[in-house]
Amino acid sequence: MSTSQLPWPSSTLLPAEWVGVQRLLARCLELNDSGTLPGTLMVVGPPTLGREAFALELAAALVCRDLGGAGCACGACERVRRGVHPDVEIVSVAADKTQISIEQAQGVVENITQLPYEGRRRVFIVDSCHTPPLGGDAASALLKTLEEPPPSVTFVLLAANPRRVLPTIASRAVQLRVPPPSPDELAALVAAAQGCSDERAAELVTAAGGDVELALREGGERLPETLLALEELAAAALAGDGLAILRAAATLKDTPSGIGLATAALLRLAGGAGGAGGERFLDAAAALLAADNRRVVLHLDLESVAVGALAQAAAKRGPAA
Repeated sequence: MSTSQLPWPSSTLLPAEWVGVQRLLARCLELNDSGTLPGTLMVVGPPTLGREAFALELAAALVCRDLGGAGCACGACERVRRGVHPDVEIVSVAADKTQISIEQAQGVVENITQLPYEGRRRVFIVDSCHTPPLGGDAASALLKTLEEPPPSVTFVLLAANPRRVLPTIASRAVQLRVPPPSPDELAALVAAAQGCSDERAAELVTAAGGDVELALREGGERLPETLLALEELAAAALAGDGLAILRAAATLKDTPSGIGLATAALLRLAGGAGGAGGERFLDAAAALLAADNRRVVLHLDLESVAVGALAQAAAKRGPAA
């Protein structure tokens, strides 16, 4: 089996078969055939839910000398899907870095006039054009190139939220939004990513409230049980149980994406409580998110900020029961 050098898990490529992704791809290839495909595209959609698969399939079709089109299985297209084609470069955060560096951006700019090595075009995929991880200096270095890429170059910028993209970057790209998948497509993706049955995948999607990113995260295969445990701890914590506050904070620290899961649990509790009780859970969710933002900025300990946020929410609102 060939080794992939993509910065994404293999399940990220499964949405290439989704109806919405295929339709968007077909439209872009029509524009390419007519010579009107923009040189810089911003593909908007949640991570792992179609944008990466679309970018790779578009790149494969653009570089393919066999003109195989969408789904072509030639050697060149398969190398694009493995991240090893010389004419397709994925610009992402290096393993030892926290953002896309100015050196990476300068490397793109310096080599932008290089003709395709073996394909019809060169394609640069920016894994995330949010700032961060696309640093301000790196973004500035790319501006002129994104505005007027050479005729043989296409840029594909990936973004979940255009509002997190610098206006100077967004204004130089034509936005494309990846259509949402069907419930069956979502369940199939979760089943493949978590190695579970379709029935269990449907349970995970339901437990996540339709937030498939949550179901796809590390530990997502235990999502229903994790959320139930967090709901019980959160309800007890907001009722003023000091031990529950400490246990909840410790659980968040030891659970991948703990703050996100706790927020989801509180939102589920809010939906079931309604009225003043629902507001208490919503306030607690907001307090946790605010505390986590402070933690990131000030480099604080997650368990400590979670204890503080939950204790404050319990004291402010009184018993949640």
